[in-house]
Amino acid sequence: MASSMIHLAITEAMIKQADFQDFKRLRLGAILPDGAVRGNSHLKKKKQLDGELTFTYTYDLEFYRSRYQKEMKTDDLYLGYYLHLIQDTFYRKFIYGEHHWDSRNPENVKKLHRDYEITNCHVAQKYGLSPGNLQVIDLTGEPITELADFDVPGFVEEVREQFAPVAETDIFFFSKEMAEELVERSSVFCLDELRRLKAGKAGLNSMDWSWKIF
Repeated sequence: MASSMIHLAITEAMIKQADFQDFKRLRLGAILPDGAVRGNSHLKKKKQLDGELTFTYTYDLEFYRSRYQKEMKTDDLYLGYYLHLIQDTFYRKFIYGEHHWDSRNPENVKKLHRDYEITNCHVAQKYGLSPGNLQVIDLTGEPITELADFDVPGFVEEVREQFAPVAETDIFFFSKEMAEELVERSSVFCLDELRRLKAGKAGLNSMDWSWKIF
């Protein structure tokens, strides 16, 4: 999955090109799936196709749209949450499909997270992000809590800490240039999805963007 800083940068790029009602709720929604302490916050779904021994995985976008279609139209927290899932969908194509990322080695994942730490400050400066723009919101009684248990205060604090500069070392895989490309292309991808939904058209088909784990 993309880093929280990348999700915030994509959101900030979209704010400049689309109309939203509440930036505070939008920004929190855009990172919220990664702040779950329990539950299937990304709506990851596993399916075995007929005649195949392997499983296909998706983010269940159809379920989310069906369950929260009303909230998505009136509350930017729910729209931001959905856009996070759309961004993660594109991320898989970008990282695994185009750049052939291999996550099977735990050491690779560890090094990727270090790359995230190094690129965070660059992304924040490039897209005008600030820790002060990210606010804690009480989600008590919110329908979104049906999906998972979220530690909003703890997670917001964790993301704010990611703005602190770190000592730069050699990049292992995820460079600053890749981060910028991911943000720019993801924002276009999300804006296209927003236009489809606002026009009353069908949203992204999750099965078209599914992946297999062997």
